[in-house]
Amino acid sequence: MTNASQSLIKWASILFYLLALVTIGFGALYFFRTDIMAYHYAYLGIDHAALVNFNPKLLGLMVDFMKIIGSSYIGLGLYVLLNTFFGIRKLEKWAWWSSLILTLPLVTTYIITLIVSNGISSGPKPPSYLALIIILLLIAGLTLSFKPIFKK
Repeated sequence: MTNASQSLIKWASILFYLLALVTIGFGALYFFRTDIMAYHYAYLGIDHAALVNFNPKLLGLMVDFMKIIGSSYIGLGLYVLLNTFFGIRKLEKWAWWSSLILTLPLVTTYIITLIVSNGISSGPKPPSYLALIIILLLIAGLTLSFKPIFKK
């Protein structure tokens, strides 16, 4: 492998590791919550007391859904860590393709944050920029690792 290819893989790996950390962090934020986020209340146009008064089980269900999303993102982040360490760094084509598959949940998350954000007339909005940063990290890592992996 040439020095240029080594450098590209090094930078791609750094970006993938950063992607993993951000994804795990996002997942942990959702997984360890005991209440929905402020932007969820803003989207629903209701506060905590009114939601519990409407249906006490609904809040619990929403928190459980957040835990499902959170654990899924923790899993995605751990996958990116392992995929980078055992595949991308070793120039494995399967690792590049399996990283490409991550665009589906990441782009879906971004679209949903935009839908929720557009549905909020006043109050806090979800951090759509964070979902976009995650996508950009993935695209940058895929782009930097493409040539070294497929031209070896």
